[in-house]
Amino acid sequence: MEKKLKIKVSEENYIYGRLNGESHQPLFIIVHGFLETMDGDFYLNATRYFAKQGYATFRFNLYGGEKNARQMIDTTLKINASDIDAVVRYFRRNKFQKIFIAGHSYGGTGILLSSEQNFDGAVLWDPSYKMSFTKVEHGLPPIKYIKEAKGYVMNWGINLIVGKPIVEEADTINWNNLTKNFHVPLKIIVAGKGVLMKGAKYYFKTANKPKEITVIKNATHYFNDTEGMRENVFKISKDWFKKIDKYKKDS
Repeated sequence: MEKKLKIKVSEENYIYGRLNGESHQPLFIIVHGFLETMDGDFYLNATRYFAKQGYATFRFNLYGGEKNARQMIDTTLKINASDIDAVVRYFRRNKFQKIFIAGHSYGGTGILLSSEQNFDGAVLWDPSYKMSFTKVEHGLPPIKYIKEAKGYVMNWGINLIVGKPIVEEADTINWNNLTKNFHVPLKIIVAGKGVLMKGAKYYFKTANKPKEITVIKNATHYFNDTEGMRENVFKISKDWFKKIDKYKKDS
């Protein structure tokens, strides 16, 4: 049965999410990507898949419309990482023994920026790498700063306001050290037809062991190009978590 949770992440802010399962199960946490929500079909399908595999699942919004939820215009990747750590602390306090996490796109960057890294294993789904908002060569829509809005307007089919903090952070973050400083068993699953292949390979090259990378050859960023592709991504992720369990037992 799904349970709504409200988790305090700062003096003023809360994270809102949905938990399925109990503390005796391994917990699968999913972190959505930029401008997404926990109810995107990719993330819903992932939690449903893992629930069928015997995992407890938790999905949550990094920002939202609820009382004292964070607002996307104010957030940054480092704030996302801090909130991820707060979520994991909550579940550790509530006696969840095994915690695995997956992040898509910028959600993967938030995981890599975790200062506590209190996960048993992690998977990055087509993770962002050097995704500047201000440099057009990265493929994001052109943006323009609007002083009155305290943010940048992005023309992405509809006009979106992106906060100044995350735009500036994307240009200054040390992307090349993210996996060097990450010490959790790491699996990278990259879309073979996406624009993030080069970055994913660099992440893998500089990651600490144990590590693996899988390229889904015909995939684009959301892994929805063919029937069964997403389920294959979820199965590869689950197999990685099982491998970690065996690795820890043998070591």
